[in-house]
Amino acid sequence: MSRIRITGGTARGRPVQAPPSGTRPTPARLRAAVFDSIQFRSGHFLDLFAGSGAMGLEAASRGWEATCVELAPRAAAVIRENARRLKLEVNVVQADALRFVQDNSGFEVVFASPPYTLADLADPYYRIVAARPAAPGGLYLLQHPSSLQLEPERLPEHAELRRRSYGSNTVTEVRLPA
Repeated sequence: MSRIRITGGTARGRPVQAPPSGTRPTPARLRAAVFDSIQFRSGHFLDLFAGSGAMGLEAASRGWEATCVELAPRAAAVIRENARRLKLEVNVVQADALRFVQDNSGFEVVFASPPYTLADLADPYYRIVAARPAAPGGLYLLQHPSSLQLEPERLPEHAELRRRSYGSNTVTEVRLPA
């Protein structure tokens, strides 16, 4: 795998370390496209199932207030070390992502990319959106394999969905009425 590098902002071009195993860093092309699509937004960015923290670090580099939620202690430590080395302010929370969203809200953008190995990969996405950690008018960006189709009827009423594919990965954008 090639080295992970921040694609924009104050840390642009700087390398990000990833835990030696157990994570699947979001590809640079997908990260750049996501941040291009939200460039006129600002506020608090939530990176759930953060893994390497590449999305949260990217957000902080681009001026967002960033929170990374990661359950694995080693991965959370790597995110903290990356933030320190890159001189980025990132709140790293070592916790279960699905529990975290039950008690926290007010995020402008909620990004989620759970392990693709989960038996029912779609379930965490529905649970995250149902918990409503995004502020009214906020945005959910759900990264998943392109073969997965989220079912609109399992999302809150009047949710708007839009899919963008990047090779084998897709980001489903979910907007809820304010």
